[in-house]
Amino acid sequence: MHPNLRRSWTVLALLCIPVFVGSLDLTVVSAILPEVVVSLGLPPESRLDDAAWMVTGYLLAYTISMTFTGRLSDLLGRRRVFVAFLLLFMFGSYFVAVAHTWPAETYLRIYREFFPDDRPPAPEIRTLHMIILGRVLQALGAGAMAPVTMALVADLFPKHKRARPIGLVGAVDTVGWVLGHLYGGIMVRFFGANGAAIRDAMARVGLDLGVPDWRTLFVLNLGFGLITLAAVFIGLRGVPQQRHQQRFDLLGASLLTAALITLTFGLGGTPLEGPSNAADLASAAATSHLSWPLLGSASVIFLLFLLVEGRTRHPLTNLQLFRQVNVSAAAFINICVGFSLAIGLAALPIMVNFRAGETNAEVIQQAALVAGVLLSGLTVPMALAAFPGGWLTDRRGYRLPTATGLALSGVGFVFCSLTWDVDTPYWVMGLQMAVIGVGLGMTIAPLASAVINAAGETERGSASALVLALRLVGMTLALSSLTTYIISEVNRRFANSSAGVQDTSALYLEKIVEVVNEAFLIGAAVCLAGLLAALLMRGGSAGQLAQETAADEGATPLGRARRAAFTLASNKS
Repeated sequence: MHPNLRRSWTVLALLCIPVFVGSLDLTVVSAILPEVVVSLGLPPESRLDDAAWMVTGYLLAYTISMTFTGRLSDLLGRRRVFVAFLLLFMFGSYFVAVAHTWPAETYLRIYREFFPDDRPPAPEIRTLHMIILGRVLQALGAGAMAPVTMALVADLFPKHKRARPIGLVGAVDTVGWVLGHLYGGIMVRFFGANGAAIRDAMARVGLDLGVPDWRTLFVLNLGFGLITLAAVFIGLRGVPQQRHQQRFDLLGASLLTAALITLTFGLGGTPLEGPSNAADLASAAATSHLSWPLLGSASVIFLLFLLVEGRTRHPLTNLQLFRQVNVSAAAFINICVGFSLAIGLAALPIMVNFRAGETNAEVIQQAALVAGVLLSGLTVPMALAAFPGGWLTDRRGYRLPTATGLALSGVGFVFCSLTWDVDTPYWVMGLQMAVIGVGLGMTIAPLASAVINAAGETERGSASALVLALRLVGMTLALSSLTTYIISEVNRRFANSSAGVQDTSALYLEKIVEVVNEAFLIGAAVCLAGLLAALLMRGGSAGQLAQETAADEGATPLGRARRAAFTLASNKS
């Protein structure tokens, strides 16, 4: 029996807090990275790339954690895995906040123990390394939140009522990592303007906390974590904790981890927001020639992973699921959705930053804020559209909301391609991004529901991870290929047109606009490919799923006949 639905919704809302915070931290550092570099005393020209691993390391560990923690929750129980990895996330947040104290000192002692004859790294470098380590610990914890919470939906809600809560989890996870940049920028500005007043207010109540800065963002995570821990222990108290006596596929998890690490290095540690200025494009061009051997190695390792999964009795990912049309179609469409979303995420910052023109710090900060606001025009409607997408899934099944959403997004991409120019008003850009966001958001619930509902009781966690991981794969592929496309096309067209031109900056911006508009057409084509796959999907409405559930539980004549046949066969044997 499933718990009371109202209580289930309350518990799910509380469980979404760490899902949101964990995904928020995926990109929050990208906004505060310059301040971190300055506060640590790092020379920007030589250490900014090292500091960028605070973002890349988190993304890599987040994705790796997502691939195996869902399966762990199938084997060990949702609550146990959720609590353990939430505590890991909280510890990682604390570790980042205090990295300049005992972690850096411990690092120094260990270094001197193993390398007594070498000069230890400078204090600021030791602190940076400990921040990166803390970020990895954070990410390993945060990566478990979304897949385990999605799997919990299957435990908290009956099959025919899962579409909307699954849509909620997917929307919260998506909107979190996209709003992270905006959140980080706003909070750092707020602390900079009001830090002394906050310190004085805290001192008046007996708390000597000092002036808040970027470290305060990680301290806030501890409060969110404590609230969620209370929700888990109270809300899940009456929910049966199912555990399954199967072996964890350590070899498969290791191969998939190796493939992801190699892929990340092969793609140059591509950040989620993609290239945003000329320096980013030049950096990507300088390292692109190193990527092919690593990408080839990643492909070989991934093929080995597939071979192992096909032969393992209890695999990390059950490849048999892909024999079902709904699962195969949903997997392909998820990659398309991630690919399309990444085009929007990359196009907006590129346009805003190049239109800003100036390269002084104030203009760059203002452009970053404008880009963050415009990106919220993509992601907030995307999150909100997950609810009508779930509602429509309950009534009409998987195909209609998925196809409708992809068609709407495709139209949005076409409008962007036709109307974006060097002087297009930002509100027009934001409105068109909202159309794309609504369309992509409508696909969240039906795609996740199709995969999770197809999975057996012992595979819900791994199925949830599959849904989220494939979307990240699509985004990663898009950002990498989009970077290469922009580099080659912009440079080629600029070289062919710049002879005798005095205002080269205006010409360069014009070529950027041309290439971005072509990228939007690619987005429309990808949406069309996903739309064609969506037409293959069948079933998924609440009525159909309720009948399947009743049949499985023996509540219908068909179900009773199945149970009687099973009992008769058992007695004969």
